[in-house]
Amino acid sequence: MDLSRLQIAKQAAFDSYGNQHSECLPGTRIDLLREIEEWAKSPHGKCIFWLNGMAGTGKSTISQTVASRLQDQQLLGASFFFRRGEEDRGTAKKLFPTLTEQMVNRIPQMLPRVQKAMDDDPNISEKVLREQFEKLLLNPLFDIEQREEIKRRVIVIDALDECDSEDDIGIILQLLPQVRKSTSVQLRFLLTSRPELPIRLGFEGITDAHQDLVLHEIEKPVIEHDISLYFEDQFLRLKQRRSFPPDWPGAPATKILVDRAVPLFIAAATICRFISDVKWNPQKRLEAILTDQSTYVSKMDSTYVPVLKQLLTGQNEIESRKLLEEFKEIVGVIIILATPLSINSLSHLIDRESDDVKCRLDQLHSVLGVPNNFDTPVRLLHLSFRDFLLDHHKDKTKFWIDEKYTNQRLTERCLQIMQSSLEKNICKLPSEGIQWNEISNDSIQHYIPPELKYACRYWAHHLVQCTDLPSMMHNVYRFLQVHFLHWVEAMSLLRLTSAVSGILDLLQTAISLPQVEEEWSTLTQTLEGHSDSVYSVAFSPDGRLLASSSGDETVRLWDPATGALTQTLEGHSSWVESVAISPDGRLLASGSCDKTVRLWDLATGALTQTLKGHSDWVNSVAFSSDGRLLASGSGDK
Repeated sequence: MDLSRLQIAKQAAFDSYGNQHSECLPGTRIDLLREIEEWAKSPHGKCIFWLNGMAGTGKSTISQTVASRLQDQQLLGASFFFRRGEEDRGTAKKLFPTLTEQMVNRIPQMLPRVQKAMDDDPNISEKVLREQFEKLLLNPLFDIEQREEIKRRVIVIDALDECDSEDDIGIILQLLPQVRKSTSVQLRFLLTSRPELPIRLGFEGITDAHQDLVLHEIEKPVIEHDISLYFEDQFLRLKQRRSFPPDWPGAPATKILVDRAVPLFIAAATICRFISDVKWNPQKRLEAILTDQSTYVSKMDSTYVPVLKQLLTGQNEIESRKLLEEFKEIVGVIIILATPLSINSLSHLIDRESDDVKCRLDQLHSVLGVPNNFDTPVRLLHLSFRDFLLDHHKDKTKFWIDEKYTNQRLTERCLQIMQSSLEKNICKLPSEGIQWNEISNDSIQHYIPPELKYACRYWAHHLVQCTDLPSMMHNVYRFLQVHFLHWVEAMSLLRLTSAVSGILDLLQTAISLPQVEEEWSTLTQTLEGHSDSVYSVAFSPDGRLLASSSGDETVRLWDPATGALTQTLEGHSSWVESVAISPDGRLLASGSCDKTVRLWDLATGALTQTLKGHSDWVNSVAFSSDGRLLASGSGDK
């Protein structure tokens, strides 16, 4: 059985080494696990069971438990645990090849058709999701001969919301119900995710194919019982390692911790990791949690703020300021990285000593997976920590991370690392005609270490998310003028040639600003007034009005006949990238880098509506010919 040509995400399966989620504690989640098991075994169950809940409600732990139990009962078909920030697991590109490989190992009758799909198209793993799904999963299922006993298998897909493309999520939800046509294998899917809008909309289109359960709507006494059992179990383990009285920490203290954690299991887990850290006194850490009387607006605040405040305990103002700077520099980079890096690679990327990085991270074992091996990646223990640090509503707190500023610093460091390292024939190959398979991986890793590999692969990813993109472009131009071919050579050695065109497309989109290279002899007027670059202009249908948008966050209206400024429309909080005027000349739409589209009354200049929904810059707006529809284009794809 040779499936080596399938491009799979090697750490995505529930039982892989890189996917180490704990399972539900015995005695917890009893009714929930029973309901899922009954659905999995029932001949009349819906095709998809959607388990959704807000961050930290224990979705991945449940997925891990269900997958393990299904495997023990020979009911598991395959599993895929998405994880944002993990290169292979943060995208849907390898979802269906990965599921196919696992399915073939459990249902060998699928192999001939899968083998044929790979023979017919060796690049099937590179094709669009629909083609992958049909040729690797659906058609092989259809080809299995029907027997009296229908096989029933469940595929577990965890954290679908951590897939990086909303479009891909929608396509996946459209494709999965097609397996109901199979007469030989009854295939079902357990999907878990946060209840994000694109996923909710996707399920609205397949209402007949799914059932759902909302974790954060489970009755509070049930959640309190389960979290209380978790604390009791963790404290029992701690007492076995340390010399505490049998009744430590006491029912009142446990009750306070349970109340603080409910309904978030990640809150309970973080508190326990914080208290149990072997480098600290558990009693003092427990007291720090119990005596923290700050008012918090969310459960995540009440979980993470006390943990982070301990970093500053006992420090004077100067020391606290320095610790905060180092925290933002080191942890800010870790949570922004496109894929995890080791302490050694991080130290090169941020230009700090490895021991200094390790020293700072050793205080954060309750929120980060910090290995003792300096060459093993540092990982977030839960995505909610990243969400907490980047929440723009917390931009006045000590620990808030400025995402755009951190991306700018990462871009600068990536460019510096590439400029100092890339050169012609970087691997010192004996001849230019050498075949790729003649180059040893050890040689590539020696000359292109992880931090340089990361810089080559992701510099543009960080560039387009910078605070001040125009100011960065000078450095980018200078780098490309000298090192473009060196960069392409390195990407080729890393087997990332296919990513080069995507990076160039991304770069072209980022810098496609209007440029005028020669003067027009028909110039009649120069309209001046904006204090930054002008990105878009539009005439009204009758030609009596001209609108212009600018990086100064305004839209200005001009009389083309006289050149006079008639109105300035203010309201956007970032560059205004595009303007459009409705066919009847009554409305103006503006799209901005503040991720909104705004509608204005041209007669009065009043703001009539603010349209929100995009998660990245809005680059373009356009009215339909009848004025009844407005379209907007954004960097959120």
